Amino acid sequence: MTVDTELIKQLAETAAIHMEQEELTAAAHDLEAHIAFTDSLLGIDTAGASEQTHTFAETGLNRLREDEVTNEDHAKELTAAAPDSKDSYFRVPRTIEE
Repeated sequence: MTVDTELIKQLAETAAIHMEQEELTAAAHDLEAHIAFTDSLLGIDTAGASEQTHTFAETGLNRLREDEVTNEDHAKELTAAAPDSKDSYFRVPRTIEE
């Protein structure tokens, strides 16, 4: 894939982004470099590599906390100070006219 300023200009227009000529040139260069790097990854031999779904999959080590529910229902406490509430919901004045 060839990345030039015309492609970047088309992408910018599609995204409704205004870009100066210098920015178009820089973005084209950067995108071309990213694509070249990604293409270079295709040349890596991964035949002997095992699939991983988690970085700690083989060691069984998990340095993260255990998943525990720590939040409780505080709706009544939070709405108690509201000027108007009903069934744990804040009531606000109507802002849309009928």
